This record gives sequence, structure tokens and C-alpha cells, in this order.
Amino acid sequence: MAAPVAPPPRRLLRWAWIPVTLVAIGGLAWLVDWRSVGRELAAADPADVALMMGVWLVWLAVRPLRMRTLVRATGQGDGLTRNDAFGAHAVGMAVNNLLPMRAGEVAMIWILRRRAGVPAGSGASAVVLDRFCDLLGALGVLTLALANMPDPPATIERGLPVFVGALIAGLGALGVVVTLRARLVGVAARFLPSKLIAPLGHLLDGLGVLGRPRVLAQAVLWTAAIWGLASVSFFFGVRAVWDATTPVMAMFLLGSVALAFLVPAAPGGVGVFHAAAVFALAVFGVPAEAALAYALLTHALTFLACFAVAFAWVFRNGLDPRILTRRIDELAR
Repeated sequence: MAAPVAPPPRRLLRWAWIPVTLVAIGGLAWLVDWRSVGRELAAADPADVALMMGVWLVWLAVRPLRMRTLVRATGQGDGLTRNDAFGAHAVGMAVNNLLPMRAGEVAMIWILRRRAGVPAGSGASAVVLDRFCDLLGALGVLTLALANMPDPPATIERGLPVFVGALIAGLGALGVVVTLRARLVGVAARFLPSKLIAPLGHLLDGLGVLGRPRVLAQAVLWTAAIWGLASVSFFFGVRAVWDATTPVMAMFLLGSVALAFLVPAAPGGVGVFHAAAVFALAVFGVPAEAALAYALLTHALTFLACFAVAFAWVFRNGLDPRILTRRIDELAR
């Protein structure tokens, strides 16, 4: 009898978010008093909620400008307008809220190609670099929060060198890729199938745009603006349910939630986002019920706003959602 064939790792990874999400939701269900969560939601300050959403909308408008800078720096996206960059980002966020495995990135690449003629390789390299900038931004925000936390628990305090080291390592790795990308492609050609070498070359060439001082400075400034606005939005969101909110608390929460998305998560981060918020705010003595109320409120409002903005852009710009869905499926395969 033939030995059973092992399931493809890709297929296993595609469904890895299910147990992670179930554990996160189950833990929250066991941990909190849901009646207290309801009371916290009912008592949320409408003014702070409005401020949170107002800053979030500004963030939504600013967020695509870094990606536009990176795409145009490749020399393949001169025709990429602010409107199209905004639409690619908004639709990508909406798709990520519906489908697992970061399918929204595929939607972004397709819109960049459809609307501005950006080749898929250049679009992919810009999206990867954009996400890498976000990883460095999350590590930076966490490092700032830990460095300014007045009385951090011992376990949290020991994490500061880890995050500083990770930040330095990330910057160092990016520098190596930018400097030695041609050699890396040559080395990869010895081990990878030939059909993967050209896409890898496009990807590394796209990452190489950060070797230009002007592009690097713009990426740093946009990253600081993006994560600064996100921190302010988180601050008002938490303050809506917890009066003693501080900027350090908001930065620690933002960085923790961002890094939590490194694990396989359900579409929209359901469960993982909420669990990360509860445990991050517990460091500051925020009760689980108030923290979960914040997470539920923020997630619901930004989820609905994201879909409203994405659908408005799609119909305003004459895109057929059915074609978009088919192209996402084709590219994902």
C-alpha cells in the first residue's frame, strides 16, 4: 500500500488562522464578563469616538502616499495618481477584512497594474517594501513606548533590548538587500527554479529604491506620519472607554496589535486583534472588559468605514467588483 501523501504546506498554512482565531475568541469568552463589556460600550464617550474616527480617516488618506512614493521610485509608476494609490490601499484593506492570507495585497497589485500600468513585479516589490516599513514602524513605536513606560513590569522591561535589537537587525537586513541585491539573485539562481529568478530580481530591484537618499528620507517621513496618526487615533479610541489613557499606553497598544498580525489571523484580524488589545492594555491595569469594549468598538467602526470607502472608490472609478474578484483569485493562484 502506498504511503499517504502529506498535505501541501501551502494548504495547511491557508487554514492555519482557524485554530489561532478559535483560541483567541475562546480565551476572551472565558476571560471577560460580557454584561460589563456591554456597559462599557454603552458608556463610551462619543466625542472621543468621533475624534478617533476623524484621525483614522486622515490616516487612511495619508497611508497610501508612502506606497505611491515607493512605486514611482521604481520608474514604473509615473502615472500613479494619488486617487489610484488611495483606491488600491482602500480596496486592499477591504479585501483583507473579507479574505484570509493577506489577499488584499494581491488586490492592491492588480489595481496598480490596471489603473497605472505598474508591472506586477514592481507593484509586488513596492507592497512588500511598504509592509516592511510598517514592521519597522511597529518595532519603533514599541521601542518608544517601552523606553518611556514609567513603571514597566519586569517581563516588559526585559523586552526593550529585544525590540531595539530587532529594529537594528531589520534595518541591517534591509541595508544588506539594498547593497547586495545583484549578488543575492545570483546566489538564489543556484538553488531556486528558474521561473522564480525573474520575479525575485524584480522584487529585489524594487527594494533597491531605498538606496537613494531622497526616497529613503521620504519613506522615513511617511512612516513617522503614518504611525504617529495611528497612535493618536488609538489614544482617542482607548480614552473613550478609559479616562486614564496616556500616549505611551496608546503606542504600546498599537505596536502590540501590529505585531500580533504576524501570526495567521482570520479576515480582519477577528479574535487576534481583540485578544492583543486586551493583553496589551492589561499591562497598564485596564480591566479586560474595558479593553475588549475598546477593541470591539474600534474594530466595528473601522471595518464599516473601510468598506464604505472602498465601495465608494470602486463605483466612482467604474471598476466592476466581479472582475476584481476574479483577478484576485487568478493572481492568488
